[in-house]
Amino acid sequence: MEFGARLKRIRLTQGISVREFARRVGVSGSYISQLEGNECRPSFSVLKRIAEQLGTTVSVLTDDHLPEEWVVVRENARRRLVTDCEGFEVEYVAFLGHRDKSMQSCFVKMKPGAEGTNPVFTHDREDMIYVTQGTVIISSGTEEYVLFSGDVGYFNFQSPERFTNPGPGEAVFFWVVSPSR
Repeated sequence: MEFGARLKRIRLTQGISVREFARRVGVSGSYISQLEGNECRPSFSVLKRIAEQLGTTVSVLTDDHLPEEWVVVRENARRRLVTDCEGFEVEYVAFLGHRDKSMQSCFVKMKPGAEGTNPVFTHDREDMIYVTQGTVIISSGTEEYVLFSGDVGYFNFQSPERFTNPGPGEAVFFWVVSPSR
């Protein structure tokens, strides 16, 4: 069953009019009608409010079929970030839809000899770094870790860290961060 039909069936089962439901969700009645007619798709924040107002979950409404752009970021859709670290190229992996994500991620490319402190994330967090190419030296406090291509490191950074590519080639790593709450 498509999202619109599922939404309409749950709304009608609960005896809620389009106008009343739209008021509860904070959108227009015509927007609810468009959703029920599968003429448009809601943002994740609207979808979450719809689920809350119906006393259900997003997965029940979507039948676990979220729009692809909410769960997949294609290579050409990554966002380049500007950093203060010379020799670093950072592409942020920004998932659309739900904004209350417990993880953030990016790809980092470092030129040979590049060195920098905290090129992207500056809050307390847990980090997982997967080196896909080259060598990366990660320094935090008095500790130093050398990760080679294929290595994965799990860190709990609480002090500024330094990333160094000792060369001779480019170093690339995938960095996943779970902010401390």
